[in-house]
Amino acid sequence: MKKFLFLIENQNKTTDAMTIWQTVKPFFEQENISYQIKNVVRLDQINQLLENNSKDKIIVTIGSLNLLLQSILILDTVKVKHSAQPISFIPTKETKSLAKSIGLAEDPSLAVKQIIAAFQPVFVNLGQIEEMNHRGRWIFSHDFSLGLGAYAANVVKDTSLAGHLKPVPLKKSLNLYGRLTAIIDQEPFNVTLRLNRKYFFFKHVFAVKLSNQPSSADNPMDAADIPLQLEIITSLNFFTFILYEISRRLKLTPYLPFSHYFTDSQIQLTTNSLEFGEFDGQQLRNQFYDLMIKSFQYPFWFDPDNLSLAEKNS
Repeated sequence: MKKFLFLIENQNKTTDAMTIWQTVKPFFEQENISYQIKNVVRLDQINQLLENNSKDKIIVTIGSLNLLLQSILILDTVKVKHSAQPISFIPTKETKSLAKSIGLAEDPSLAVKQIIAAFQPVFVNLGQIEEMNHRGRWIFSHDFSLGLGAYAANVVKDTSLAGHLKPVPLKKSLNLYGRLTAIIDQEPFNVTLRLNRKYFFFKHVFAVKLSNQPSSADNPMDAADIPLQLEIITSLNFFTFILYEISRRLKLTPYLPFSHYFTDSQIQLTTNSLEFGEFDGQQLRNQFYDLMIKSFQYPFWFDPDNLSLAEKNS
């Protein structure tokens, strides 16, 4: 029988990980399943746990999924991703979107049933980013952006109202304010893109966005079959921004002359100036970027089919 090691991040004010743990703990006790818990705050703590963890333990994280994925990348287990030790997570506010995308229940009580019932891992596609100067390495599940989106997020973060607005319409208004501020204040930059041994040069760039469509598969897939989507937006002003926003809602942005789309499983991208960056809602410092981005899969431990129709619709 599988054993479980729970990593609980209880220092994050936006994630009540310990409360979620108390909710799911009875399921393991009822089934008489062996488990351990470790409180984690820092990356080095997880690095040590991964190095010392026995292969018969499934690592399940509550509130620290990004730290766990970051540690996996640092320890180079991505290089042997299909034979690596599977991981899982109990969804929190920050990871509900990923859970929904890959077939893991958003409700912690249902998600834990899927984890307990699993008998083999499923493979989830993710994006891996490495700075060519080896100063940074990250993993993202949904998106990575430079320029406009990250700049706007930084404006919103620094706004005194941020974190206090609860109604969704007010939050959307604040996000729109951030994007309009970015349009006015942000300086355009140059981007060099290397794709399939070809170089593309873009001037007057306002935004770069890489998107991954996370999903789960029973068997590992070749990287070429799980490509990333890249959008580079150039020559924005107030009027073209409005046009872009309307086109985005109508899903017509690929037809805009200032919106450039590419698809590949391996992308090299360089900026010529200091820019804001962001991945999965987490901000990076303002810096130059020389990046190699790749798609890959990693094994996650849960059974996406172990839910009734009523539970899936709940």
